[in-house]
Amino acid sequence: MGILAVGRWRARVGRPGGHTESEFEFARDGTAMLVVGGRGSGTWTQTGPDTFSYRIDEELTEAPGTIEIAQDAVLRGDEFVSNGNAVVRLANGTTAREAAIRITAQRLG
Repeated sequence: MGILAVGRWRARVGRPGGHTESEFEFARDGTAMLVVGGRGSGTWTQTGPDTFSYRIDEELTEAPGTIEIAQDAVLRGDEFVSNGNAVVRLANGTTAREAAIRITAQRLG
């Protein structure tokens, strides 16, 4: 499983049109949670000595559906930078939009 990313992280999420602030929690058992800036859950996996990937499905607030977040991260000390995509998927399974996102985060406590 790995322990590389375990902890709570304050994140700046860069997407087309601006930035938002979020917080993530990565647990020892490989679960990942979006706990501030939205609600969502998923998994994370250590992929190397200083790299990991995570996938989180965030609940949409304006319509039934999810935002599927898929990121590959590089850790440097108590910070990580990750890049990947976010896909907005409506409840009927159609894709409403897709965008590249970049997340920079700092470990809390």
